[in-house]
Amino acid sequence: MSIEPRRNRAWYGSRTPPEDAIIEAAEAVEQATNGSTILYDHETHEGEWAEVVSRIYNEMDSLKRHPAEFRTWTGEDGMAAFFQALLDYAPTDIRSRVAILQQFGQFKFRAADGPDEKKQKIASIFVEPDDEEDYKSIRRIQVRKLSDSWVPNEGSLLDYMINQPAQVGRVLSDRLSPTTEKPFKIIGHPFLEVRSTDLQEIAASKTVAYERESAIHIVTDVCEVLEQWDADAEGAGGCEQFTLLDALLLHEIVEMLLREEDPEIDVLNGHIIATTFERYLKDTLLSVACEDFFLAWPQPSSQEIAEKQKAEMEEQQAAFAAFLDDEDPPDDLDDDIDDLPMDTNVAPPVKKKKAARKKAAEKDGDEVAKSKEGKLFNTKSGQYYRIIDGKKVAVKKKKKAE
Repeated sequence: MSIEPRRNRAWYGSRTPPEDAIIEAAEAVEQATNGSTILYDHETHEGEWAEVVSRIYNEMDSLKRHPAEFRTWTGEDGMAAFFQALLDYAPTDIRSRVAILQQFGQFKFRAADGPDEKKQKIASIFVEPDDEEDYKSIRRIQVRKLSDSWVPNEGSLLDYMINQPAQVGRVLSDRLSPTTEKPFKIIGHPFLEVRSTDLQEIAASKTVAYERESAIHIVTDVCEVLEQWDADAEGAGGCEQFTLLDALLLHEIVEMLLREEDPEIDVLNGHIIATTFERYLKDTLLSVACEDFFLAWPQPSSQEIAEKQKAEMEEQQAAFAAFLDDEDPPDDLDDDIDDLPMDTNVAPPVKKKKAARKKAAEKDGDEVAKSKEGKLFNTKSGQYYRIIDGKKVAVKKKKKAE
């Protein structure tokens, strides 16, 4: 059951993958601005993320050799991870889900089971639990029923994910080995100066990475959020040896490997298988972290910010102009003023310069008067006086004793 062949095999958090046109339109807009960056090239083993790929390769090699050091994993755990991925991404009708199971494996029934018994067993696998029931308990029962009625194709990558994670380590370490001659690149998309409106459809599908022609493309803004979740969710489950970025890259590497083995594989089928291994690595934590990422992405570009600021300024100016227009005097203002009495006792206003000179003169006079206070003076006629409280007070000069 194919959803229309797609060139891009994405990691996405919505029910359906993004259309090729959405991804490639965003790429085209980015190319017109700052463009993308090659973070790793497997042919040269060089790039900013060369150490990341080298570490993932070493961990896959360790998983191949020592699977018990990574996490406890039983066949039931594997079946539960696959079943939940199937429920999360496959169409909700039973017919579509059964078709996917038939592509991934084989149903097994008792020889005595007739068509009605088989339908009943399959229907019981996908029964939806009531809200009041214990979700986890119901899911465990459904997983057991699936295990009793269906098995993955023996020796397939999905079979290894469910029952033998060590074999997944072997397959992936072989693909990532420095001696492998198959091409493989990681390309980063910062989408610098791309308008947020051009990225809304990618955000709506919650797409953070995709694989196309042996190149893994990643929205690099997500890396910071993944690092924060790694720090905050330490010990939350899964394999501690891997980061959320590792899980994201390995998801896309699995999709790349599946496409290389079967170029016609349905994009949905590949996504479900890759998600099964992703949840072996980190449970559902990557999905939760990406949900958090899309709460604040995409951010507006500098051009959008400038346009918004300009629009806000124009709006403020228009509002201010409207306010000034509302301040026009009323039509009957002259009539109101004519009815007011004239106050004839009001002194005419003093000009600022004259008032300032008058005030300065008064200040100078006060200072001069203070300097003469208490001193003795005489007039031309021979009269003596002192300055007391700024006034002349006559005094008699004492006669000399004979």
